[in-house]
Amino acid sequence: MVRTIHGTAVPAALPALIDKYRDAQPPPVRFRPPNWTAVLYRVPPELNVTALLRSREHTAPLAGSKAKDRVVTLAAVRSACHAMDLGNQREVLQAFVLTMAWASAGAGNATLRATARGLRDPDRAHRILADSVRRLRSAETLHDGALEANHRAWSLRGVGQSPASRWWAAAGDVVGRAWQPLVLDEQVYATLNRTLQIGGTARLASSRSRAARYRAYVDTVHRWAVELRLDGHDADAERVVFVLGQHAGGATPSH
Repeated sequence: MVRTIHGTAVPAALPALIDKYRDAQPPPVRFRPPNWTAVLYRVPPELNVTALLRSREHTAPLAGSKAKDRVVTLAAVRSACHAMDLGNQREVLQAFVLTMAWASAGAGNATLRATARGLRDPDRAHRILADSVRRLRSAETLHDGALEANHRAWSLRGVGQSPASRWWAAAGDVVGRAWQPLVLDEQVYATLNRTLQIGGTARLASSRSRAARYRAYVDTVHRWAVELRLDGHDADAERVVFVLGQHAGGATPSH
């Protein structure tokens, strides 16, 4: 049986880190629609998987961009994901491509390649993406096994935990639920391990299982957020993840 270390306290440096980024806000992510159209040329055109990238409802033009770059926010991605019909292949794949455009910040080419690999088999991609969302949205608690089951079942070619966790966080969101899936990428890992020195997510879960480690990470960050708020810091779990990602393993801040 996998055990989570529930006694893991807020790392000593985390409150100072939250304060350091008090005024920082997640910027819109810049992307170039023609690059996505070019890399996804193998996907059947009738699926129109890049449609939302040019949608005025979900993206905006980047002022002054001669290449006609656009920007997208997490709020816009979540709006698209909440609106999609999970039984509709076209809508699910379009929402996924929009999510990957948002996920491409700082890793544009790698995310483009990952998305193209993941959509080589559109039928399979639709099944994996929709099943993932169903699992996450139907989960009632952090301890009912849904997060682990979702992680273990994830098998979209080329799309590893980092970009996958962005799909989970955007599409698996349930309005009003006490917890949500969270992003876990290389920048977050760097801050957890180098800055906060937690000893790795394996320590949080007392397990080498990546599924157990992801669930333990989500559980731990939500508990940290509660403790931070009780201590007077304005930070929910998503805010904590944003700060961890922004710091990207930088020096430990002074207290």
